[in-house]
Amino acid sequence: MKIDQAHVLVNDQDAAKAFYTEVLGFEVETDFASGDFRWLALRAPGPDAGAALVLGRAEGAAVAFQNETRLAGMPAFVLTLTGGHEEFERIRARGAEVISEPQQQEYGGTDALINDTVGNIICLHQD
Repeated sequence: MKIDQAHVLVNDQDAAKAFYTEVLGFEVETDFASGDFRWLALRAPGPDAGAALVLGRAEGAAVAFQNETRLAGMPAFVLTLTGGHEEFERIRARGAEVISEPQQQEYGGTDALINDTVGNIICLHQD
């Protein structure tokens, strides 16, 4: 068994697509729209990409959930960087707003937090 998709709430799907592709380097797997509905699925590049991120529009009660999660400082998800600190610096250079610089963690590795510009905190983990 494996996780194939993870849904992430965003407040603007176009801005999310730009951030995740241009800043993080994700690739568009599906971008389908029909009326008010849009299915936007992105995947990290490479053979070990893992689950697709489905970037869904936050509406109704989902907006409150997204806001409370962000205000609590909780990341929406964790990306493990395989390119070390250089990969983190590339993400920063592409325009990511760093909330928390990489810090050594007691449980191992280092974690940094960035703002995805569409309502979420992302944790960037390095082993």
